[in-house]
Amino acid sequence: MSEGRRPSPLEARRANVATLEAETFDVLVVGGGIVGSGVLLDAASRGLRAALIEQDDVAAGTSSRSSRLIHGGLRYLEQFRFGLVFEALAERSRLLRLAPHLVRLEPLLFPVYGWPIVHRAFYGSGLLLYDLLGARREGGFARHLARDEALAWTPSLRRAGLRGGIVYHDGVEDDARYALGVLRTAVGLGATAVTRVRATDGVERDGRIAGVRGRDLLEGRDIEIRARAVVDATGVWTAQPDAPLGGGARVLPSKGAHLVVRRDRIPSRTGLTIRVPGKVLFLVPWPNHWLIGSTDDAWAGPPDRPTATPADVDELLNAVNRTLDVGLTRGDVVGTYAGLRPLAVTSGSGSTVKASREHRVTVEPNGLVHVTGGKYTTYRVMASDAIDAVLGAAARSRPSGTAELHLVGALPRPELDALAGRLAAANGLDPALVTRLVDRHGAEAEAVVALGRELKLLAPLAPDIQNLEAEVAWAAQRELALSVDDVLARRTRLAQERPDRGAAFAPRVAKILGRELGWSAQRQAQETTAYLASAHREFDVPAAGQAAAVGQPAPEPA
Repeated sequence: MSEGRRPSPLEARRANVATLEAETFDVLVVGGGIVGSGVLLDAASRGLRAALIEQDDVAAGTSSRSSRLIHGGLRYLEQFRFGLVFEALAERSRLLRLAPHLVRLEPLLFPVYGWPIVHRAFYGSGLLLYDLLGARREGGFARHLARDEALAWTPSLRRAGLRGGIVYHDGVEDDARYALGVLRTAVGLGATAVTRVRATDGVERDGRIAGVRGRDLLEGRDIEIRARAVVDATGVWTAQPDAPLGGGARVLPSKGAHLVVRRDRIPSRTGLTIRVPGKVLFLVPWPNHWLIGSTDDAWAGPPDRPTATPADVDELLNAVNRTLDVGLTRGDVVGTYAGLRPLAVTSGSGSTVKASREHRVTVEPNGLVHVTGGKYTTYRVMASDAIDAVLGAAARSRPSGTAELHLVGALPRPELDALAGRLAAANGLDPALVTRLVDRHGAEAEAVVALGRELKLLAPLAPDIQNLEAEVAWAAQRELALSVDDVLARRTRLAQERPDRGAAFAPRVAKILGRELGWSAQRQAQETTAYLASAHREFDVPAAGQAAAVGQPAPEPA
């Protein structure tokens, strides 16, 4: 490698694998979802030498398959879990401040049906409590609407029995990019992170955990990583009988399925929170789409790549059509996705709806730390508790530094808006496209555009897509992307949003990636084919009566 030349993505990865093998780390994290990434960042913020391995891609599991809400958990009030709601709302405020490019506050309308006085008082008191516990901090107190006002916000609401509505606020995020931002912030502090490395066994010395043995899936060879402490942040994988680090934590997997529907199909100025028996359903505003979810059902299948079933689609469509006069059908759904919540429980059975969303940190006799349960919003608290468990009494002298640590790309919202305006004007780019670019990359959007100028990749991936071709090269160079799936399913989210799963431009993505990763034309075609097969299986809309697909492995690089 010549002096001054930036190493290629594969050169950088090989160097990181060599570091994994050569050093003895203070902490090794297994699992690259939001919790594992958070643990890595927490450890790095305390000055610990930390590393992370992930068998697939960053956030390839549950952490890219959520409802994309940063919220307190309104429905947990009915279960009297006030402490959980208070904690989550405090974290919501913090994440809005630490990553304003990835988390934004959105109004949500809660339509009220039923007896005029009783139901408005009941739901109004619940939302007042939500406000008092912290929801009012950013969006102010919830606003009560008369029937006609609620219809002005959402004209598609069914009129029969409608008594009004309540508008409150919660956070909306890009979950996959948020997890990636946490991990990259940790790397910026000196941590080491490598994907496509699978833990196969723990290493013990004198009865204490001393690292893990792993398999480098990209290079096809075994490695050993030494560490003074190991944190298992593998989520639902912990519950598998053959989990290499399992046995110390009980997890009840719960599947949540979602629908992706074009925004113009449901007329509404705002997102919606719909009460259904035993839980609530969200219509989450997403650029050009609604995200509708989620279901909540126990899952006994394999954890890899779960999918929405015909029954999931029917349940969500029926719930929407009972509240909205839109006649939503399968033909209106452009994509689906499903994720598995790792609920921490005392036994392996029970209701997933009633199971606690509180997290649990357990320490095995050999020192192995498991962190399970929780919710996306409180990942930072989970991570801090896990590293506190690693450090024991020493944690008091090495406190977590993440409470005020901004994520990579963060700028105050006015500065992000000004940056979008400057980039659009200086480069002749569509302002709407650049706004979306800044929302994904924050301050780094300027470097993405500069890379696009350098590589002549300033065109959008397709005329109707608000993603630059430069983002593909950036994903390989700076964001650990190693496959078409990484780019389209998680760096851009286009896999779920395009009815053809991105088939029209997947070859172009493979070509740009191929230039960064040294793929031949044949390899590019193989990668495209593998991606499309996986994407159709994971994100297509299952027909009524179609056999449900079970978990599938990720498309492996050829």
